Amino acid sequence: MLVVPMAENNSTLADLLRDVAAKGGSDLHLVPGLPPLARVGGNLRQMPHPALDASAIGKLIEPYMDEPRRQSYANEMRANFSCSIEGIGRFRFSVCQTLGMPSAAIRLTPTKIHPLATLGLPPIVQTLVNRRAGLIFITGATGNGKSTTMAAMIEHINQSGEPSKVMTVEDPIEFLFKPARSIFVQREVGVDTPSFDMGIVDSLRQDPDILCVGEMRGTASINAALLAAETGHLVLTTLHTRDASKTAQRVVAAFSQVDQDGIREQLASTLEAVISQRLLPRADGRGLVLACEVLVATPAVRQLIRENKFEAINDAIQSGMKDGMVSLDASIKALYQKQLISRATAAENMRHPEMLPAGPAGTAQAFAGGKPGGA
Repeated sequence: MLVVPMAENNSTLADLLRDVAAKGGSDLHLVPGLPPLARVGGNLRQMPHPALDASAIGKLIEPYMDEPRRQSYANEMRANFSCSIEGIGRFRFSVCQTLGMPSAAIRLTPTKIHPLATLGLPPIVQTLVNRRAGLIFITGATGNGKSTTMAAMIEHINQSGEPSKVMTVEDPIEFLFKPARSIFVQREVGVDTPSFDMGIVDSLRQDPDILCVGEMRGTASINAALLAAETGHLVLTTLHTRDASKTAQRVVAAFSQVDQDGIREQLASTLEAVISQRLLPRADGRGLVLACEVLVATPAVRQLIRENKFEAINDAIQSGMKDGMVSLDASIKALYQKQLISRATAAENMRHPEMLPAGPAGTAQAFAGGKPGGA
C-alpha cells in the first residue's frame, strides 16, 4: 500500500498530488465511490482518504478548470488540459464522465526533460534526430514513456542539433521547451487550433523545420502528417500501437480500400523509423525499465510496405542489426541477461520466449542492488 499522511475531507487536489509525487507516483485517479488511487511503479494503490462522491471530485478539480474547459466538459462530457501547480510540478488532466458523475485521471508530467542518452534507448535513436525530413513514430500503449522519449528527442535537437524552428501540436501541451539552438511554437488543440489536422496544415505555413504531433487521430491528421513529411519536414508523432509492423498496418488501415495503395506509397516514401516502447516491471521492484524495438526504413522495408507485406517487417528487423534495428525480443532478452527483469516478465512479453537462455537467472533474489531505469 502507498503510505501517505491521512488526508482530511477538506484536502485539496494539490495535497493529494503532492503525496503522489512524494512517493514517485505517476498518476492520481479520482473515481466516484472510491478513495483516491495512486499509480506507483505501474500499480494502482488506494490512498488513505475517504471515498469520493461526485461533489467531492467536482470540488477538487474545479479550481483548475477555466471557462473554456468548463464549456468543453459541459458540451462534450470531457476535458483534457495541462497546468502547473506551484511547488509540485506540471500535470496532465483528463476529466470525463462515468454514470453521470465526474471522474479524472491526472498524470504527473516531469518538468525536467531527460537527456536522450539516459533513457535506455538504442544508440540509433540519437542519430535519427539528425534526419532533416520524414516521419518518425514513437509508439506503445498509454503510460509507456512515448511523450518522454519524444520530448527528449526534441530537446536533443534543441541543445545540439542544427538551428531549427520546431512547431508542436498537442492535446494537451505537456513539456514546455526553452529555446537554445531551436525556437519553439507550441500549440494546444482546443486552445490554439481546433484540431490536430488543422494545426498540422497551419503549421506548414509557418515555415517550420520540425513538426511534433502529439498524436495522429484519424485519416485527416494522418494525411496532414504525411503531407508535412512529403514536403521536406521532419515529423515526430506518437501512435498507440504495440510494435513496428502494427504501426504501418494501422496507418494504412485507417483509410478506405480505394485509398490504401496511395497511402502505402506515401508511407513507404516518407517513413524514417518506428520506435516502439514497452515499460516492464523491474525484478527488484524498484520501478520500471524500458524495452524498445526500432525499425529503420531501409529500401527493403520500404518495399515491404509498398507490397503490403507487413507481416514480413518483423523478419526485416531481425535481419537489420547492421542498420541499427533492434527487435523487441532482443531488447527484452538483453534486459533479462542484465538481471533487470525476471524470466517470467521476459517470457510474457516476448514473441519468441524460447530465445531466453536456460538457467535460474531472473529470480528476484538475483537483482538486489540493481540500478533503477525506465523512460
